[in-house]
Amino acid sequence: MLDRNAIEVGLGRRPADVVFRGGQLVNVCTAEIYPAEVAVAGDKVAAIGNVSATIGPDTEVIDVAGAYMVPGLIDTHVHTEVTKMSITSFARAVLPHGTTAVHTAFDQISPVKGIDGVRYMLDEAAELPLRVFNDPASKIPYTTPPSTLAASIGPRDHEIAFTWPEVTGIAETTFDFIRLGDEDVFDSIAQCEARRLVVHAHAPFVTGLELAGYLNCGARDDHECYSVEETIEKLRNGMYCLLREASISHNVVDCIKAVTEAHLSSRHVSLCSDDTDTSTLLELGHMDHIVRLVISQGVDPLTAIQMATLNAAEALRLDDRIGAIVPGRFADILLVPDLQAFRVAATYVGGKLIARDEQMALELRPPARPADMLQTFNLTPLTPEDLAFHTDLPDGKARVITMYIPPSGSFVRKRRDAELLVQEGIIWPDPASDVLYVAVVERYNDTGSRSTAFMSGYGLREGAMATSLSPDDENVVCIGADTLSMATAINRVAELNGGQVIARGNEILTELPLPIAGIMTDLPPEELAAREHKLKDVARSLGCAVEDPFMWLIFTPITAIPEYAIIDRGFVEQATLSFVDPVLGPVI
Repeated sequence: MLDRNAIEVGLGRRPADVVFRGGQLVNVCTAEIYPAEVAVAGDKVAAIGNVSATIGPDTEVIDVAGAYMVPGLIDTHVHTEVTKMSITSFARAVLPHGTTAVHTAFDQISPVKGIDGVRYMLDEAAELPLRVFNDPASKIPYTTPPSTLAASIGPRDHEIAFTWPEVTGIAETTFDFIRLGDEDVFDSIAQCEARRLVVHAHAPFVTGLELAGYLNCGARDDHECYSVEETIEKLRNGMYCLLREASISHNVVDCIKAVTEAHLSSRHVSLCSDDTDTSTLLELGHMDHIVRLVISQGVDPLTAIQMATLNAAEALRLDDRIGAIVPGRFADILLVPDLQAFRVAATYVGGKLIARDEQMALELRPPARPADMLQTFNLTPLTPEDLAFHTDLPDGKARVITMYIPPSGSFVRKRRDAELLVQEGIIWPDPASDVLYVAVVERYNDTGSRSTAFMSGYGLREGAMATSLSPDDENVVCIGADTLSMATAINRVAELNGGQVIARGNEILTELPLPIAGIMTDLPPEELAAREHKLKDVARSLGCAVEDPFMWLIFTPITAIPEYAIIDRGFVEQATLSFVDPVLGPVI
């Protein structure tokens, strides 16, 4: 990007706006650390090294007192809406931790508001000191078979989005889209190729010839690496691997062994947070936490920093703008006293102080919200009868498939068969045997589309939990021990125009309103985290054994995750991407 002022400053013919001096430059391009100064012109790095010639009478000189000057951290793949924070609140939460750029699809607002919703988020982000880059979803709905949504995204929307300066390509190009030959996705990939934009992948457990075939669609990077073996194979096949450390997907410790034990080059390895709740972010940190985790696994601090900066920028094809403290890049600079401990003392974006000692140095205020963003529900109140699982089987017992949440924490839903009571045309849940109802209810157009199936592994003995934040369709998902509690929770979510609710019988035990598109809030991060803790505490009091119950619940409609999913139209088997009956038959 041509910047004539920066050229003049770099040549020493014009004074810099800001000069950082007295520190150690972490040069991720050469993997060196050495004493250097940094001259800033406008929001760009104009020169590094000895920049005394750029200091004028009005230049702000910042003495960093021996600190390391580290490039701003980049989250290569994050769904900011899953934190439940608006993008303004999200920026408030991550900037003090040294995250200066994020790459996000805004694919949770997409089923609610389509490409206009993505633009709405980007317009809000444009007013923030956080660099937000966007890769619209490869296709909405993601689910196969498709869910019932308020809006969709396809090739014509990509034609619009690809003219935006924030856009890098398309997101979540699932293996299933490629395997099944989805023509809309192929159309969008062709548009990416014509504009040299990136096809960002979603290919969990894809290896062998399936991986080879998939990579011929042009997929460049993948955040779906679950093991060191999978990571090694993807790296060997030329992919950038974005190792994930999220609230419930903890993949870094195993996958980083591709570097520490298999001794592969780290240059195609970067890091991401993917799906993280606010309480996790505030307690552990954001990308700084993941860098610390990588260092704790035996990776040299400089290499770990490269993963979260230069490697990340190159994976996203943004290395002409971010990822290093070198001339021509944005002056996004962190001051870090100790690289091994990696605590961020100060965050500068474009050469301006944004946060110090993990506190914001300026106030960020969200915009006024338009009415259409706060009223996205059209759902007639449900009765308990609406949520029961009806059957033609005679009274007795039925054998059913349940979606089982394994205690290992692996982000999959396994099959676990169970025997349940059939009485008066209904198959009933059995909380005593850890078999619950799970339901998805369409919430946009009052179509009456809804389905009920069975889930196990939650441990919930009584009550119900419901949420309208539910990637990737944002319909209402509810798990419960009885239909009265489920109807109470779902109806309250609708009354709130979005939220997360726990109910028991007719009683609301706790709730978290999410009024922005039914999935986000402008609550300060600290207050939101406290509300998240309350939800977890109440869920545990009802017997829930899952560490982060709502984070598990919200993802049940994603059909790209093995082995089963549920959408408003029915129960889905991931292997065949088709509706299946969870009832196997009567117990003889």
